[in-house]
Amino acid sequence: MARDLNSLRKIIGQNVKKYRKQTGYTQKDLGIQADLNDLYISQIERGIAIPSIPALFKISNVLNINIENFFTP
Repeated sequence: MARDLNSLRKIIGQNVKKYRKQTGYTQKDLGIQADLNDLYISQIERGIAIPSIPALFKISNVLNINIENFFTP
């Protein structure tokens, strides 16, 4: 189970970073737009923090993507 959670953290983090970069946002830009701390964005992207569903929803709205895209390897 822990291995699955670690994999999920990494997949979400990689996807947040990928979609953020595609939009041209910095971590700070995304944090401001999503009303989240840019340090939290950094932790998500590095796979240190696993975001809550509300946080992912905010990020997906800012990046204009479906929330499901964060879970696709």
